[in-house]
Amino acid sequence: MKVIGTTKDGYMITATRDEVANLLGFYFGGQEGCPRIAPGDEIETAGMFHQLYDLARKKDSLTDVAKELRTVAALLEARNPIIAGAVDEEPDAL
Repeated sequence: MKVIGTTKDGYMITATRDEVANLLGFYFGGQEGCPRIAPGDEIETAGMFHQLYDLARKKDSLTDVAKELRTVAALLEARNPIIAGAVDEEPDAL
C-alpha cells in the first residue's frame, strides 16, 4: 500500500488486489469467497484489529491454558488402559 494523499480525517491510499484481500481476511484476491471491491466501498478494519489486538494481549493466558490442557491430556492418556478395562469399548445399542 502507498499513501497518495491525506483527507481531513485520514489518508488516501493505493492498494493491490491482494493487499485489499489481506485486509478482508483472505490470503489473496483470487481466493474463493473474496469479494471484489469497487470504488466507494468501505473496508471496516476496526473489528479485525480489535480481535487481533485482544489475542495478542491474551497470548500469555492462552499459552497457560494450552499447557494445562496438555497436562490433563497426558494424565488421561496415562490412565487410558485402566479406563478402557473398566468400560466397554463399544457403546450399548439403544
